[in-house]
Amino acid sequence: MKKLILQAIHLLRQNPFYSLVAIIGTAVTIAFVMVVVMIYEFRAADIAPETDRSRLMYTDTGTTQYPDGTTTYKGMGSAAYEALFVGLPGVEDATWYAPIKKGVSSLPASSDRYKCYVRQVAPNWFSFFDYPFIAGRPFTKDEYDLGKSALQEVESEYKNYEAVMNPDFRCTVICERIARQLFGSAEEAIGKTLLINFMPSKVVGVVADVSSIFQTAYADVFQPFTLTNEEQTYGYWETGYLRGTRMGVLKLATGTSPADIRKEVERREQILNSQHTEYQFKMQNLYTHTEQTFFRGSAVDARLVYALLVLVLLGVPAISISGLMNAQMQSRLSEIAIRKAYGASNVSIIGHLFTEGLVNTLIGGVLGFLLSYVLVSLGRVWLLGDGINNLSGISVDMGMLFRPDLFIIVLLVCLVFNLLAVLLPATLAVRKNIVVTLKGGE
Repeated sequence: MKKLILQAIHLLRQNPFYSLVAIIGTAVTIAFVMVVVMIYEFRAADIAPETDRSRLMYTDTGTTQYPDGTTTYKGMGSAAYEALFVGLPGVEDATWYAPIKKGVSSLPASSDRYKCYVRQVAPNWFSFFDYPFIAGRPFTKDEYDLGKSALQEVESEYKNYEAVMNPDFRCTVICERIARQLFGSAEEAIGKTLLINFMPSKVVGVVADVSSIFQTAYADVFQPFTLTNEEQTYGYWETGYLRGTRMGVLKLATGTSPADIRKEVERREQILNSQHTEYQFKMQNLYTHTEQTFFRGSAVDARLVYALLVLVLLGVPAISISGLMNAQMQSRLSEIAIRKAYGASNVSIIGHLFTEGLVNTLIGGVLGFLLSYVLVSLGRVWLLGDGINNLSGISVDMGMLFRPDLFIIVLLVCLVFNLLAVLLPATLAVRKNIVVTLKGGE
């Protein structure tokens, strides 16, 4: 290894232009390939808390309308959700949630305000997704149901005020960051009262911070879906509970295809609409996780797009560097001819050239690997943002970035790069006639 390093240093000094171009070209290419791979992995791989992404399907908002298609209302209510998705064959589990919203967190006796993202979720949310609890626990079904009491109508300015402002009616799970900001630690937050959008809530659990690259599982504050006050949504009662504020997530059983789920939901939708004469509910789309994340509503296959992008990013620079290496070989023809004259075989010469190129490629690969993390870290908001919510606080910790499988991919890419850029020019060079080469001919 020491000999190879010394050879690489000697080569850099002897041919600084070719070597630096090869190293920089490799580094830039590896960096962009890695960025593409990491973006796809972060978006599509089974990573906690979304550990079952490969089995998930997502609903759209759905619409409620008159049978003739007029007066369309967006949103899915409890009746539509239960009719279409409860007890669905081939579905292992299902849950629902409300779209994430910006909020403000604070302590009752403090003027300090902290921005946060609030998501109101179903009672089984924390068993559906894999959240690591640092302290406390999820809210129970009884605590979930108590959320309705927080929305009871107050007949006067003072009557029932204490009941409406009771924090026990708003049991809340918060992330570790909010717990540290308000209470100093996760343990200190349990059982304490905080204000979410200026309404008192009781902390029952603290989960580890969730990166906002998890579009569905992410939030700073989780509260019961009952606090959405879905019953008071315009059109909820009038449409027979078809319209509401629910978004559904399905976890498919092993072996179940998305096509089977779509077919069954369509059948159930027809039965549901046959029972309602005034309004009809339409669930236009059900998305797999990759469809939900990439090119939603399009027939484009994200895997194919990313594979072609990787091939282009790898292939085009490889061809360019191969041409550069061929030019370098032309300048080293005399050296190669002398080696052959002293008895070196074609295989040994190619092996030597391959080793030199491999060292340069590995140097470029390591630099590219490091550069890719710098690019992802600095550009995480626009690279990993969902384009819907302004999640300016996207965080990517080193545990998510440094993954052995991606490191292996880098090494394989380096090897392919070296094969393309060195072996072909080296093979052509060693086939030239020794005498002609030494005389300066072709």
